[in-house]
Amino acid sequence: MISRSTVRWMLVVGIAGLVTACSVGKDTLGNDPATESQAATITWSDGKPALSISCKTPGGCQSRAVAVCSKTAGEYTVLKMENMPTRGDMSEVRGPASVVIRCGG
Repeated sequence: MISRSTVRWMLVVGIAGLVTACSVGKDTLGNDPATESQAATITWSDGKPALSISCKTPGGCQSRAVAVCSKTAGEYTVLKMENMPTRGDMSEVRGPASVVIRCGG
């Protein structure tokens, strides 16, 4: 028979695993292997700074944008978006995906 402490321990381990699996990308610039994305600061056409993110996987750019903009509660404005991947598409045909964002709503 399983004791209550064993059940609690399994529940805690399960929740910790779920949190780890659903975590967002790295909140700093540079390469992030978890989301297969690369983030860098650029100067946008209006002369103000923006963030350029390139990604390989579906949802990678969005996960990285939310993480990088964590100081604004994950809110960001999309300035430009190209070749966003979707599940099942052919990245060789589509080409590399990229997005330019500015943190804040």
